[in-house]
Amino acid sequence: MNDKRDLKLLEERYAAALQAGSQDDASRVISEALDRGINPLLIYTEVITPALTEVGEAWHRGDLNIAGEHLAIQITLQQSAHVRSLARRRKPVGAEAVITAVEGELHAVGARLVADLFYLEGWDVAFLGQNTPTGDLVEWVRDRKPDLVLLSVSQRDRAGVAAEAAAVLKSLDEPPLVFVGGAGIADPTVRADIPADLVATDPLAAISAANRLLSLSAEPKSVEDYLDALGRNIQQLRKERGWSQQALATRAGLDRAYLSTVEKGKQNITIGAAVRIAAALDTSLSALVGDDDPSPR
Repeated sequence: MNDKRDLKLLEERYAAALQAGSQDDASRVISEALDRGINPLLIYTEVITPALTEVGEAWHRGDLNIAGEHLAIQITLQQSAHVRSLARRRKPVGAEAVITAVEGELHAVGARLVADLFYLEGWDVAFLGQNTPTGDLVEWVRDRKPDLVLLSVSQRDRAGVAAEAAAVLKSLDEPPLVFVGGAGIADPTVRADIPADLVATDPLAAISAANRLLSLSAEPKSVEDYLDALGRNIQQLRKERGWSQQALATRAGLDRAYLSTVEKGKQNITIGAAVRIAAALDTSLSALVGDDDPSPR
């Protein structure tokens, strides 16, 4: 199976666990994803987030009541905290983001997940939770002077509040970047009326835009960064060929357990072993170590 199919199966299992209210089943799915070396960002965006969307749809259909929805949210908050505690954070980028649900918005799990993603990508994050009054937020931002304020809107009827908050924040003498995101602004006609620097539902696009707009330069890469990239690239190329870890290990003349730790970015691999893996995959050593997609164009 390819990576997208693997992630889809994990998402389906996680959604089923949430709707069944099973902490144990949810934990097994997330633990499996981590054990397989799946990037934590993908666990957040391709497993947890779409599963929560399915929970919301089940509630709207009447297949899940409010108690069941609340349990699903609490399970997810526990699992996301587990992922956050185990994931390796990138080096600090030297910028701070304030992330909060807007005034009157009682759903903050999406904002919590976005806060985790910014944190893992090296941002300092102040997560304020749900229902932050606009006046208090503006006063706090004026005093603290963060680089970015991200307003979360889960319910469409809160979009107007987000627009008003964004306008006030941008009118400050030293305005921060202001982003607005969440399911409540999925409709393009709603997004058009919000005076923010970015209005989007994709958290990874928000991180990319924030880094670009603030001209944040990447820190020099550490050994761990290179090992992480190497492991991800090897795993991607192996799966594209439809090979098991054992098949690649045999072709490269390596132990399968050793290859498994390499793919997880946990093994301080020798140049000789890396060359053997590159030869077995019929690719270059530089392609394995680089951050770019190692697949041929």
